[in-house]
Amino acid sequence: MATANPVDPLFPAGFSKPSSIFVSGTNRTLLKWFAHAWLAPYGSRVYWTDVRLPGEILDPLDPMALHAVPEDSVYVLEPRQLYPDERGAEQAEAAAATMLESDETPDSLRGLVEFLRMPSHAQKLISATGRTASPSILVTANSQRIAHAYPEERLEPLMRAMLEAGTCQVALWAEAPTTLTTMFDAILDLQGNDPRDWPNATVRCERGITTGILSAGKPRHLAEIETIAAVLEKFLPTRKT
Repeated sequence: MATANPVDPLFPAGFSKPSSIFVSGTNRTLLKWFAHAWLAPYGSRVYWTDVRLPGEILDPLDPMALHAVPEDSVYVLEPRQLYPDERGAEQAEAAAATMLESDETPDSLRGLVEFLRMPSHAQKLISATGRTASPSILVTANSQRIAHAYPEERLEPLMRAMLEAGTCQVALWAEAPTTLTTMFDAILDLQGNDPRDWPNATVRCERGITTGILSAGKPRHLAEIETIAAVLEKFLPTRKT
C-alpha cells in the first residue's frame, strides 16, 4: 500500500514539501515508465498530464496503453490546450488587485496573476489537489511540446506560483536538449532507448540531490534501484537477447 511519505531512494526529501524535478531522456515511453515506477509509492498524490499531438497513437509499450497508470489520474491534452492564457492579462491583473487586502504585498499580486494566466486545466488541477501537507505531485509528460509557448522570462514566476499553491512538479522532457531548467530544484538524466531493455537504462542526477543513491552524480542502472525494478518487472517485458 502506498504511504504518504515513503522511503525514496532517488529523492530522499520524499516530496514532503513543494518541489520541482526535471527529467530528460531520449525515449518518451521509457521516461514515462521511469516516472511511474519512481512515483508509484506516492499513490493517490500523483496526477499525470500527458501532452499528445492530435491523432497521436501511443507506443504499445506506453504505461498508459498497458493500463499501468490509474486512468482516473491521467489527463490527456493537446499542446494548444496547455498554452498560457494571455487574453485579458491586464484585466486579470486589475481584477486581482481589487481582490487583495491593503496589507498584502505586490508579490501576492504577481503570484495571483501568474495563476490566472495558467491554462484552465492547470488552474483546476492545482486548485483541486494543491496542499502544503503532502503536496500533490503533478507530472507533465512530453513537456517539450509546450515549452515554446512560454517565454523564458515567464517560466520562473510560473513555477513559483505552482509551488506556492502546494504542488510538486515533475517535468518529463524527451527529444531535443534544452537549457530551460534553471527554475527546477533537481535535474535528472535518463539514458536508454528501448523500454524492453530497462535494466540497462541509467539515471543520473545533474543537480539538486545531495543524499541517497544519486548524490554522487554517478549513473545508476534502473535494475540497481529495487523499488523501481520491482514495478518495471511487474509490467514491462524485457527484451530477449
